[in-house]
Amino acid sequence: MIYSATLPAQAAGGADTTTLAGIYSPAFYSGDTVTDVQLVAPPGYATVTGAATNNATISVRQLRNGVVVQTFARLTLAQGIVLAAAMPVTIPLAAQPVLRAGDVLDVQLHQNGTGQAIGPGLFLSIFVS
Repeated sequence: MIYSATLPAQAAGGADTTTLAGIYSPAFYSGDTVTDVQLVAPPGYATVTGAATNNATISVRQLRNGVVVQTFARLTLAQGIVLAAAMPVTIPLAAQPVLRAGDVLDVQLHQNGTGQAIGPGLFLSIFVS
């Protein structure tokens, strides 16, 4: 099962954004373990090169009954991280969520320091098996 989210643009220093990725349901049971989280920029995307301090963080969260259970994957656009068109980037898993029916998966974009502009259309996939 793959959950996905298309992230909006965010200005450097802009307010946090939260994008829904999906609601877990075991109805078509294929598993309940998050195996991988990937991020890819669309064709024509202006390359974003990470910075040491003024950057952005992408966090993938699990919510239950409207309350955050945990952030299970996170990527800070630090020095050495590059977002370029059609070049997948793995978002490291920090924890393994135990998914239950009705759990919500979402993605937050957060600016650190003065931040870093993020163009529209980053596509995030959460793989569950």
